[in-house]
Amino acid sequence: MLLARSPSSDVVHVVHITNDQSRSIMEEAGPTPSKETLELEKTVLYLRGWKLWLLTAGLWIGLFLSSLESTIVSTSLVSITNALNGFILRDWIVTAYLLSYTSFLTIYAKFGDIFGRKTMLLLALTLFTVFSTLCGVSSNIVELITFRAFQGIGASGIYSMIMAITPSIVPPTNYGKYMAIVSTVFIVASVLGPVMGGVINSRSSWRWIFLLNIPGGMVSFILVAVYLPMSEASLKLSPRQRLRRKFERSTLARIDIVGIFLLLASSVLLIFALEEGGTRYFWNSAAIVSSLVIAIVLVIVFVIWETFLSESTMVQEPVFPPSIAKDRLPATTLATSFFTSFAFIAMVVNIPQKMQAVSDFSPVEAGLASLPLLLTAPLATALSGFLVENLAVPPFYLITIASALQLVGVGLTCSFPADAIAVPTAQYGYEIIIGIGFGLGLTNLYIFARAVVPETNLAVMIGALTQLRVLGGTISLAVCATILNNHTAPRVEQVVSPQQAQAISNSLLAINDLTPAQQIAVRSAFAEGYHKQNIFMAVLTGIGLITSCFLWEKTPRKAV
Repeated sequence: MLLARSPSSDVVHVVHITNDQSRSIMEEAGPTPSKETLELEKTVLYLRGWKLWLLTAGLWIGLFLSSLESTIVSTSLVSITNALNGFILRDWIVTAYLLSYTSFLTIYAKFGDIFGRKTMLLLALTLFTVFSTLCGVSSNIVELITFRAFQGIGASGIYSMIMAITPSIVPPTNYGKYMAIVSTVFIVASVLGPVMGGVINSRSSWRWIFLLNIPGGMVSFILVAVYLPMSEASLKLSPRQRLRRKFERSTLARIDIVGIFLLLASSVLLIFALEEGGTRYFWNSAAIVSSLVIAIVLVIVFVIWETFLSESTMVQEPVFPPSIAKDRLPATTLATSFFTSFAFIAMVVNIPQKMQAVSDFSPVEAGLASLPLLLTAPLATALSGFLVENLAVPPFYLITIASALQLVGVGLTCSFPADAIAVPTAQYGYEIIIGIGFGLGLTNLYIFARAVVPETNLAVMIGALTQLRVLGGTISLAVCATILNNHTAPRVEQVVSPQQAQAISNSLLAINDLTPAQQIAVRSAFAEGYHKQNIFMAVLTGIGLITSCFLWEKTPRKAV
């Protein structure tokens, strides 16, 4: 690989050639390269200098805001639901965001191939900023949940498009280091999210959790619009011609409408059934049973349809080409991403809730209690980039070690007394183990995917990896909420009146109005429910360790 820079340009020319070709070029290249030399060169243009850093700042801000929404809201759920009288629907504030976020990741990746990644990123930033504003002015819990779903659609596009755009911004030799820079987003969001959520709820209105996205979203939009280059084909067209081309019949014909519908419908029905089963509806009710059955049927139909579409001569392009999952390594990478995400997202949301429901922590204290988990995960992500890039450690080893650390950390949390109200000091150490495990595995799954999937399918593969990772976390969150509600509801009703039980379901602050004996009984019931959640997450994390072992090769490949 040769790197060359024009003195008057901020673009690096990266030329991929073999050693033999290199010698030939060095011998033949003069003031005017030969025809043979030009045919040997495969040149890709990359930004550099201040333009690269301004674009990076725009991408960083957008990714930061979308990442912050998970951690800052998770520590603010109790305060938000206290204000809007909807504690029983608290998890839908997170689930609605994660559900739409999950459902659109692969769709955005495919739309980026059809309509252009810059166009889709700008659209995602617009949606995220607009619906953040609407979340901030919501007047009831249903409005907030609805706007959070649309906010998640925007956030999904931000993440998906940035992950797809990043490989085209810097040369492959600098990809690991650049990803380490991008990973600082998660470090800052993890640290600031819980603290900001607690401070905002203690010092101001919860509405600022969403309204703060407005200026940042606008800055990110401007930087991306100005500094993210368009494709060479688009540069030759006028703005009107570019807009017209995006909506030509031939372009729209490439959209897999059936596949998109099946993917969205199955995701929504599955999460609805898992979230509402045992809470608003009985598990054997028609609403839950029919939702689960239809979701499973739609998944099967989706697989059949995508297979048919990929093998047919139709113009439509499948949302997810089934050929990606036919080989062992890509399929196992997807499965590992799915199962290893179960514990992390649920713990990010549940730890602050547990601290407030069980140990009577304030929002600020609850946010600080989850910092060991939230801080070590992105730090481990940055470390993994260094190990793969600088020390040439094969990603397989790091993924397997990461899965094992997660299982150890989650398993150790199950060793606490089930009804313990006080927070054991060891919990913070276990959070660190879980965070390191998740952080080591996250980036390496993407790096490994780049090594085993053709470049033409890389964007969709990355979108699918992220979609399965978030889907696993969303399912885990829904199941954990069901476990908690099913365990605590009957036990709380045994020690308090129906009116008091309803008050607790609306707001955890109602626990403080009970007698000391009732408070201990209620908090113990919540503690037992969270303990059962940890057992469930340990089992799924163990499956993730098993799937990661199937990534083994006789000679483990290194990053490309």
